[in-house]
Amino acid sequence: MLLSRIPVTYQFAKDSPPDFISSLWALPLVGIVIGGVGGIMLALASFLNLPALVCGGLCVGVMAMASGAMHEDGLADTADGFGGGRHADDKMRIMHDSHIGSYGVLALCLSTIIRVTLFASITGLGLSNLALIGLVAAIAAAARWQILIALWAFPIAAGAKLAKMTGRPSVMAIFSAAFLWILPLAYFALPLAAVIAGSVALMACLSLGKLAMRQIHGISGDVMGAMIILGEIMLAAGLYITLKTPLDIGFFG
Repeated sequence: MLLSRIPVTYQFAKDSPPDFISSLWALPLVGIVIGGVGGIMLALASFLNLPALVCGGLCVGVMAMASGAMHEDGLADTADGFGGGRHADDKMRIMHDSHIGSYGVLALCLSTIIRVTLFASITGLGLSNLALIGLVAAIAAAARWQILIALWAFPIAAGAKLAKMTGRPSVMAIFSAAFLWILPLAYFALPLAAVIAGSVALMACLSLGKLAMRQIHGISGDVMGAMIILGEIMLAAGLYITLKTPLDIGFFG
């Protein structure tokens, strides 16, 4: 409901809000589903010997469709609000505006180009198709796990809407959710690569959270969406840097 366009029976306008706090541990599971679909597309396109950039573009496109591009929308709104607003209330007003400004367009273009290029580059590392699927799924799961850290570390901004339905996760939920991406990432990549990529992404998430504190005195749904996109970029970049040793190639070998 919060992270994808996968159909559910709940309707925000008619039903009472569900207990999102107790289910926060499962956010990485949504990432595994979305990233798994993107990974399958990446592996299939690579297996068909399509150009690397086409493979990366198809991967990003499929994940955007599965998530409803809501994270990309959050990134654009955050860029517009932080870049164009004069004070916190003005920034929140801009972030809630359905129109997109120049900062948002630039953020979307740059982030999409970077993500497409990174996933395209990962296809050239000589990984098996099963490893490609697993890595993209783990990247998407880890990026969404960061939201638990953000909710634990920062308050919800006063002007936020949907984000107010969430809450501060427990430490147990954070650690339980971490295993959902750490284990597959360590399995399909070197443990050192998983540590480096996860650490870099977490630092980027906390840095964006601190920026949001200065800009709007807390985090919002748009900021969390931006954190997910930034997390995917940092995780993919970290893995690409540390995974340069060619591995055995085979469709599921």
